[in-house]
Amino acid sequence: MTERTLRRRRGLALIIGIPVLLAFSFWALTYTPVFRARHIRVEGAGALTADDVRTLAGVDASTNVVHLDREAVVRNLEGNAWVANASVRVELPNTLVLVVTQRRAVGVVDALGERGILASDGTILPAAAGVPDGLPAVRAALGAPDEDQRRAAASLLDVLDPVVAKRVAAVSVGQDGLVTLALTSGTMVQAGEAGDEGAKAQALRAVLRWASSSELELTSIDISAPTAPSVTLRDGSTVSP
Repeated sequence: MTERTLRRRRGLALIIGIPVLLAFSFWALTYTPVFRARHIRVEGAGALTADDVRTLAGVDASTNVVHLDREAVVRNLEGNAWVANASVRVELPNTLVLVVTQRRAVGVVDALGERGILASDGTILPAAAGVPDGLPAVRAALGAPDEDQRRAAASLLDVLDPVVAKRVAAVSVGQDGLVTLALTSGTMVQAGEAGDEGAKAQALRAVLRWASSSELELTSIDISAPTAPSVTLRDGSTVSP
């Protein structure tokens, strides 16, 4: 073998070997403390605290952000009923971002000895420290509300103006699917069958404002036809605001 051939082979070995060596060195570096998750940020507020989310995800300051099994973290997070969906983002060299969309609590189901939190999509959620106080009770005419009854109640509660929602003490859904709200004042609100919840919420807000400004006491409100709501006054008369 000639000297010239040897030089060529040595040069080729260097050309191939240096990138391989660099790649191996970087790969080895990724297992060092440089890439540990010193910062774990949680995006998405709700009943679960940031610490709750980190615990569910199964990550801590020793987690390697480069070799993290992101799919496993997402499965861990979405395995909790409070989490509607989740994703994971890595910001090198040492930051991990957990992005969660939490379900919103709108009521409390308490029937037949079982108690659970009702989410805006009708899901029953376990108790959590961050659940707000004063949520309305959600009931069925007979027994515990079934899935359709829960969804009917949740759909209306979800779109109520926050000021109006605070005035709702209970929601009842009959076997016929008719939704009734009981306000803290004792006024009953007939909302009819599920559907057109946004318009019904706006109609209820408008009626309550009208009654307040007119200093009227109402025994019942009917928003089942939201474009033509009606009310019954304390003297028994019925009017359309």
